[in-house]
Order: sequence, then structure tokens, then C-alpha cells
Amino acid sequence: MLLCDYWELKLVRSLSIKLLAIVLTVYFILAILVTAVHVYIEYLHAQNEVYRVVEASENNFKHKLAFDLLNEDYDQLKISAKSILGLPHISGVVITSGQTDNIVSVGTISNDTGQEDNFISHSFPLLNTSKNTTTEIGTITFYSNKDFIINNVQQSLFLLLVNAAINIAAVFILISVAFKLLLSTPLKKLTTQISKINPSDLGSSTITVARNYEDELGTLQKALNAMISKTSETISSLDAANKSLEYTIEEKTDELNKTIAQLNEQHSKLENEIDVRQKSEKELECSLGNLQNAQSKLIESEKELEKSLNELQIAQSQLIESEKMAALGRLVAGVAHEINTPVGLSLTGISHFQTTVQEIARLFEEGELEESDFTRFINESQELSTTIQNSLQRAADLIRSFKLVAVDQSAEQIRQFDIIQYLNETMMSLKNKLKQSKVVFVVNTQSDPLIINNYPGSWAQIFTNFIQNTLIHAYDVQSEGKVELNFYTKDSRLIFEFIDDGKGMSTESIDKIFEPFYTTNRANGGSGLGMNVVFNIVQQKMFGTISVESQINEGTKFVINVPIDIQSKLEGDENGLI
Repeated sequence: MLLCDYWELKLVRSLSIKLLAIVLTVYFILAILVTAVHVYIEYLHAQNEVYRVVEASENNFKHKLAFDLLNEDYDQLKISAKSILGLPHISGVVITSGQTDNIVSVGTISNDTGQEDNFISHSFPLLNTSKNTTTEIGTITFYSNKDFIINNVQQSLFLLLVNAAINIAAVFILISVAFKLLLSTPLKKLTTQISKINPSDLGSSTITVARNYEDELGTLQKALNAMISKTSETISSLDAANKSLEYTIEEKTDELNKTIAQLNEQHSKLENEIDVRQKSEKELECSLGNLQNAQSKLIESEKELEKSLNELQIAQSQLIESEKMAALGRLVAGVAHEINTPVGLSLTGISHFQTTVQEIARLFEEGELEESDFTRFINESQELSTTIQNSLQRAADLIRSFKLVAVDQSAEQIRQFDIIQYLNETMMSLKNKLKQSKVVFVVNTQSDPLIINNYPGSWAQIFTNFIQNTLIHAYDVQSEGKVELNFYTKDSRLIFEFIDDGKGMSTESIDKIFEPFYTTNRANGGSGLGMNVVFNIVQQKMFGTISVESQINEGTKFVINVPIDIQSKLEGDENGLI
């Protein structure tokens, strides 16, 4: 009875039957496709299983095989290759090196016909790594028979075909009975209404298909309408929540990254501090012992240093006095040489005058004196007396200048004097050296006379040392040049500038020029004490300052700044001490 009704329904509603046939056909095709896909997936799965085993074998054995190959231990290589054959899915192993062909070949690597198409092979190099260099020493190849894959696929294929046949039969029966009565028409209406739903306006979309709201279709309708409403609300909430969540996640992520970075930094700092403290504690323990030893040695060294310093100060004072005496000796020699000329001229004039007088006396005694002879005698006498007077005056001036300078240098008393005149007298004492040079000395002064209350002997020492230092170091022998000696006052200070246009000095010489025993021309008479003596006189004795400026081949400039009245400075210091 049911079968007759079914065929009547089939004839009356041919459209539904066609639709059912199409559905069943599509389902059959899909079942075949799905079965084929399952078969292919099983094939790929089996093939991947083989590759996985081969790659795992590579990772496990490549270092061991490379080591054995490098040591040419072919027996061990063959044993390792046979042990690899015990792994699943591996049917053959071939090992080759760069110098020879196959070193080791075990298992099956081809079928009976010698074709290798039925096998899967995987090759990888055997590498030797030493001293940061990697070299290939050989190759290993694993072989696997595809029969394993095909057997697995065949077993799965039989099960899949049986399952597909059962499914198709069951679906055909069920769909044929229930399709039209339960689903065809209602689902068509439902599909129609669902297709009319506007996704952007779910709130105004409602499904009205079921007539009986109590059956499954009515329940489905209620559920769909409720789902549409909740979906609309949920989408809105999700959009808002998604935006809020994204913002919150970004903030939390940034905060977390910052916190992690800070923790890492603090951790690193803490580790570094711990290491530093541990090292410092060890070093401190060692240093403490060394410090105690060094302390005792330092006490002894201080005593020795104090003794050496006293001896050095005594030696320095003696050297300065020796330099002064040497300068005075050179001054005596120069003055003696200068005095020799006028004294010699005076002696020559007096001798000639005596001869002339004796000749006149003889003529007078013999009565042969004539007026012309007496006139000639008078003229020669006047000329000789003038020559003798000038020569003796020059010698007297030299002696007076030498006496003044020598007494001032030895007495070292403060007195008022004209420093310009004193410079001229000092230069007169040095005339013997000055006339041997082509260097011109020019004196410029703000006022003449320029009276100061100071140590005249010390100034003579300063002038002498500057002039001799310039002639020795600033100019070559017979070189022409110009030296300016400038004097001017500022407030209660005397400024003296000594400027030459000679060779100049290097930066190293400028830094060391006032150091004792430093000289750049010791072979030509430089003692290394001249500028040190000047420095000590200016700084310690005259309470002044001395500076130097110089460049190579651009000359040198010395500037001395001292009080005009040094007696007032000394009395002020004594009152301050009291």
C-alpha cells in the first residue's frame, strides 16, 4: 500500500521526483568524489608517513654516519645502514663519497626489472664541520617501496566503498519517503523568506512559514526569529566589544612589553651589580693586604722623599747662585774686552804725546825750535788730548756701568732706579756680544725716565739672560733680526715685553722652557738654567708673573708683570702676616 502511494505521488509530483533524482545523483557523485578524496588523502598520509620516517632517520643518523665516513670506518657504516633497514618503510640504504661511487649499499633499491620508479628516495649530504667551516664528505640515500603506500590505500578503499554504498542506499530510502512530505514545501518557503533577510537590517526581518507553531517547523521558526533578533543584538554588541577589546589589548600589550623590558633591564643590571660586587669584594680583600704593605713602604718613601726634596732645594739654590756667578763672569770678560780698546788707544796717544814732547824739548834745547814746529806741537797735543780724554771717558763709563751692575747683582738690595737707563747700562756691559751679532735691539717706553722701586741686580740678571738666550737660540750666527724691549705701566704694575722675530718655539718647548736644565741648544752654550732663573726671580722674588707666546718661524714674546714698588708689596705682606 505504501509502495503504491509512493509511485502515485511520484507520477503526480514529477517536479519533486526530478528534484529528488537530482539530489540523489548529486549525492552519488559527491559520495564518489568524497571517496576519491579519502583515497587520495590516505595515499598522501601514507606517503607523508614514509617521508617522516626518512627525515627522522636523517636527523638521527647523519652525524654518526658523517663521523664514520670521515674516519673511513666502512664496516661501521655497513652496520649502521643495516640497522636503518630495521626502521619501518625503509627498504634500502646507499652511501657514497666524493672520491668513489657507492661505499655501502644494503637492502632493495629497485624492482626485478631494475626500474626505480616504484621507489621513493630521499638523499642528503654528510657534512664535516670544523673550525667554523663546513665541507661535504659524502651523500646518503634512503629508499622506500611504494607497495607499502598502495597496500594501505587498497585496504582503506574497500572500507570506503562499502561505507559509501550503505550510505547511498539509506539516504535514498529516507529522502524518498520524507523529502516531499516533510521538507520540500516548507523548506522552499523557509528558503525563500531566509533569502529575503537583509543582513544589514536583521531587526526588521521575520520568518512566517509554519501554520502550527507547536510542531518542529514552528519551533524552528521561533528559534530562527529569536536567533535573528539575538544575532542582530550580538553583532552590535560584538562590534562595540571588538573595538573596545582591540583598544584594551593594544594598551595591555604595550604595558606588558614595557614591563617585560623593564624587568629584563633590571634583571640584567642586578646580575651585573652582583658580578661587580663579587669581583670588588675579592679585589678589595687583595687590595687591603696590598694597601697595608704599600702603607708601610709609603711611610719609608715619604721620609726618603722629604730628604731628597731638601737636598734638591739646596742644590737648586746652589745652581741658581752658580748661574748668577757664571753670568757675572761672562759680564766681567765682556767688560774687560771692551775696556781694552779705549785703554789701548789712551796708552798709544800718551806714548805719541811723550815722543812729541821730547822732540820739541830737543829742538828747544838746540835752539832750532821754530814757530811752525811749536804750532804743529800744539795742534797734535790738542788732538792727542782729545783722543785720550774720549778713550778714558769711554773706559770710565764702562767701568761705572760694570760696577753698578756687578754691585747690584751681588748686593741684591731694593732701591729706586730708572729701569730704561739701567737697561742701557746693562747692554753697554754686553756690548762685546751685541756688536758680534747683526740683531738690532729697539727699546720702546711709555715714559723716560721710568722710575721703579725694585731689585736692580735682579733686573740686570733678567736683561742679561733674555739677551743671551735670544742670541743663542732665536737666531743663527750672523743672522739679521729685530728685538723689541717694550716698557709701560698699568695701574701699579710694570709691564715688560721682550719680543723677537727669530726661530720661535714648538709647543713642547713652550711647556718646558721654565724647567731647570731644559735647553734646545746645549752645543752652542745653552745651560738650561737661564729661563728658570728668570722665572724664579719674577715669581718668587718680585711677586710677579711671566708668560710666553711663540710659534715656529714667527718669533717669541715674553711678558713680565711685576709691582712698580716692590717695597710696598713686601711691607703690605708683612703687615698682613702680623
